[in-house]
Amino acid sequence: MKMKTKIISIVIFTLLFTACSPQETVTTETITTNNNGGGDGNTGGTDNGGGTGTGNNGGGTQTNSCAGTTSDGYGDGYPIHHFNLFLAGHQTWVPGTYSDPLLSDVPTINEASIIFKSDSRVKVRLKIHSQPHPTAGETYCYGRTTGAAGDPYTYTKLRMRVSLRDVLCQNPDPQNSNNCLSGFYLGNSYGYQYLSPVAVNSCSNVIDIGAIRNQTTYGTVVQVDDVKADSTCQSNNTQCPAEQIVRRASCWHMTMQIVTDYTQDFKN
Repeated sequence: MKMKTKIISIVIFTLLFTACSPQETVTTETITTNNNGGGDGNTGGTDNGGGTGTGNNGGGTQTNSCAGTTSDGYGDGYPIHHFNLFLAGHQTWVPGTYSDPLLSDVPTINEASIIFKSDSRVKVRLKIHSQPHPTAGETYCYGRTTGAAGDPYTYTKLRMRVSLRDVLCQNPDPQNSNNCLSGFYLGNSYGYQYLSPVAVNSCSNVIDIGAIRNQTTYGTVVQVDDVKADSTCQSNNTQCPAEQIVRRASCWHMTMQIVTDYTQDFKN
């Protein structure tokens, strides 16, 4: 990256995100797909990338914790980025434009390309929060289906899939390849990471995506989907993994933390 470009990125990053606001074993098989195609990131809750791949599940319920805030950072740099992910079952969190994000923090693709842009270090961690209790008849969280009975038992742990999507440009500047004149969109999903169940009030392992992401002009963002819970098997008092996707009438809640070259690193 040229020094001039890096300075401009840092200035934009400073203006937009200086205030921006579970230790589970993770084993993965990295799958890389051709990202010349394009899913439409502007649809927000839908993964249109269509990338293919499989991953291995990690094991064991994690017990470590973190604050899920900027207080988890140390060293030089800006505070750790963190986003509030608050969506209904079957919904996908990915940067874009949500028609009604409600309580979920969703940066635009342009903003996310700046947040995630980094020469080398890109790390992600997720903290699981207690299951929200929607008011009957209210949408409450993004994409929630109303008119169904609530969960008889709330989840005590969640598992999820994390993948990557490159930021692409429909109209790049012919005079400056680092500048997109218009038309940011997201490429196909790749590099899937399947996390083992993570307990409420606990945090995942740090997911290091710096080595598996593509080196792109406009950056690479993180997507979270396939969120599964243990709530459906609690009626018989059995211990079970989180293997049932969260219901469309229910909400899931977690915090995503992002570390890059320009931010502090995780304390642990």
